[in-house]
Amino acid sequence: MKKREKFYSAVLTFIQYGSLVFLLGFNPWFSRNPWLFAIQIAGIITGIWAIITMSKSKLNISPIPRPGAVLVRDGLYRYIRHPMYLSLLLFVPPLVERSPGAVNLLVFSVFFINLLAKMYYEERLLKCHFEGYEAYMKETRRLIPYVY
Repeated sequence: MKKREKFYSAVLTFIQYGSLVFLLGFNPWFSRNPWLFAIQIAGIITGIWAIITMSKSKLNISPIPRPGAVLVRDGLYRYIRHPMYLSLLLFVPPLVERSPGAVNLLVFSVFFINLLAKMYYEERLLKCHFEGYEAYMKETRRLIPYVY
């Protein structure tokens, strides 16, 4: 692994968690809107399910695959390649809905764009790390089953 790849991975991870900590630290955690609250609960369930499924491999917050990691294809990973990212995209937007000020919208925009960049970067690394990842990509969608 090149130093540049490690640095880029660290920056993406830092931005993701830094913006997430900001949004969680300065906003109510749950929406008062029952529909948005249900979406947040779906995000929590999705995240827990993904973590439990991924625990069969070497769970990592960095996009760099760990040595000895295995490609997980069961649970939600049967349908989408990034259920942990999906869980964040379900949980975080309602945080901003309660306090939609300019700073929150800016931080959420950075969070969202960074998450997409991290996801695409991670896929590039996974293609190099796992022999069957390109075939897996053809069988699944990134975030939304049968759509995207």
